[in-house]
Amino acid sequence: MDPALHKAAVQGSAASLKKLVAGRPDILGSKTPQKNTALHIAAELGHAGFAKEVLSVKGELLVSKNADGDTPLHLAARAGKVHVAELLIDRAKVWPAQQPSAAQKEKGKTGEPSTSSPEAESAQGPLLMANKAGDTPLHEAVKYGRSALALKLLAAEPSRGHALNVKKQSPLHIAAREGLADVVEKIMRQPWVHEKFVPSDSVSGTALHQAVLGGHTRK
Repeated sequence: MDPALHKAAVQGSAASLKKLVAGRPDILGSKTPQKNTALHIAAELGHAGFAKEVLSVKGELLVSKNADGDTPLHLAARAGKVHVAELLIDRAKVWPAQQPSAAQKEKGKTGEPSTSSPEAESAQGPLLMANKAGDTPLHEAVKYGRSALALKLLAAEPSRGHALNVKKQSPLHIAAREGLADVVEKIMRQPWVHEKFVPSDSVSGTALHQAVLGGHTRK
C-alpha cells in the first residue's frame, strides 16, 4: 500500500485522503501485503469519517476482501467499532446488487464460503458475505462478544442468525455459548427453515446445550 495512504488510514485523516485522491485518483486501489484496503484499516480502527470519504470515492471497496476473505464489515464487527459498522451496514442495506441465481440463493442459506466468482458472491451483499472460515460479520460480532453490534446486524439482516460456518457453527450457537442472551432472544424470534443438525468436534448439541456448556443458565 502507498505509505501516505496507509498513514492517512491509520490516523483516520479524511483531509489527507482527499489530497491524495486529488493527486492520484486510483490510489484507493492500493493494498497491504495482507490485501487490506484503506477501508479495511479504517473499519478495524473505527475511523467512520475516513471510511465515509473512502466510500464516496470508491464505493465498491465495501465488498473488497483481504487475504483471509474478510470484508471491512467483518473487521469492524470483530473489533466492535459500532460507528463505522453502522456506516457500513447502512451502505450494505442499499448495496446495488444483482439478484443472485437460484444456486447462489441456496448457498446463501449458510455462511459457508462460496465457490462462485467474486462478482457473484459480492452480489449477495456485504451483510451475507462469508470469509474463508465461513464466518459472516454476525459470526464475528458474537464470537467477540459484541452484543450491540450483533443486534444492529440482525436488524439489517434477520436471517443471518442461523447461517453455518465451515465448523457448522451458527451465530445462534456461538451467542448462546458466550452468554449473549439478548442476541439469542433476537435470533430466536426470527422464523427459519429447520436444517438437520450435523454434530462436529467444534459444536456439540443445540444452542441450549451450548449455553449450558458455557455456564450461562438462568435460575
